[in-house]
Amino acid sequence: MPDYKLECAVWELTLNCNLRCIHCGSSAGAKREAELNSEEAIKLCEQLKETGCLSVALMGGEPFLRKDFWDIALKIRELNMELSVITNGTLFDKDTFSRLKALSPRAVAVSIDGADSETHEFIRGVKGCYKKSWEFIEKALKEDLPLSVITTISKLNISNLPELSKQIAKRNIAWQIQTAGAEGARFPKEYLLDMEEFYSVGVFIENLRRKYSVEEMPVIGAHDLGYNSCYLKNVSLESKWNGCQAGISVIGIRSNGDILGCLSINDKRFVEGNIKERNLKEIWNNPGSFSYNRNFKMEDAGENCAGCGYLSSCRGGCSEMSWMKTGKLHNDLYCFYRIEEELMKEENIFAKFFYKLSKIKRSVKNKSDFSILKKIFLGERK
Repeated sequence: MPDYKLECAVWELTLNCNLRCIHCGSSAGAKREAELNSEEAIKLCEQLKETGCLSVALMGGEPFLRKDFWDIALKIRELNMELSVITNGTLFDKDTFSRLKALSPRAVAVSIDGADSETHEFIRGVKGCYKKSWEFIEKALKEDLPLSVITTISKLNISNLPELSKQIAKRNIAWQIQTAGAEGARFPKEYLLDMEEFYSVGVFIENLRRKYSVEEMPVIGAHDLGYNSCYLKNVSLESKWNGCQAGISVIGIRSNGDILGCLSINDKRFVEGNIKERNLKEIWNNPGSFSYNRNFKMEDAGENCAGCGYLSSCRGGCSEMSWMKTGKLHNDLYCFYRIEEELMKEENIFAKFFYKLSKIKRSVKNKSDFSILKKIFLGERK
């Protein structure tokens, strides 16, 4: 069995949340049953280190709702693991930003889902949260924290993208754009992006990379956006999509100690074990763990990916998108390469569009640009 290196653990510190985001895949609000107590959480930090984990991202729910947040965050740093914090940006006091800065985090990410309060607050479910989140952003910038904004796109807010880009550009903010899924109980499927809208998000990111330098607008599409486009540069943090990393280099940790390859695959069938019952290192190194990704075979691909020339490296795209859209893994319907093939068949206008797009000079020109982009998202700012 290959020696898998755990690069990042995404830890749902609690499912408790003060907002009610319509797109939340885990339907956060109330605490999850039997959430880890402080002692168990600190023990998990030690197990992460023993397993060789390099970085930990603390999220929720809302991570600041845990009274022991600072103890857990400090323990992660004391163990010499990188720290990222993902928050809705509505819960803070006068000491929050200096305490965050003392932790030297890799990233502090705030969710902004609209270019105005009406859109953002409809999606996030609570009046007044837009102003609070931007107040958090402004205070974090003043403290020179490595700030990121995360935007989740659906039919509700895709038209907000141009205005959002103006609010974020040239402000030393790294921007991650991702698409909404329908795993949660509050999100109607009719709000999901259709194929053309999904592709247009990739075009939008491409346009930003042509309009701005990497330093002026460090923007990426998340793991659910791609792949293998004939016309667009890879829109993620890497210059090439190397397949879903669930159980390969990343894990997701639920607040009750469940271990999954990825938190976005919100299905109990993908729980590999619980740290209350088994040591994390044992779960990670078990030959049977994460078999859907670690033991992938070409014949495992679904009908959307079978026979594709990129399959051996792509392995069927994003597991979360594939499972959510088709009920199968290695079968991602929303693949740039596949979408381009479909659109090219439909009308000559698309062929003309793609031809023009292929001739446009891009700002992300080579691997050195991706290297700069990666440094920014890993906390290295000027």
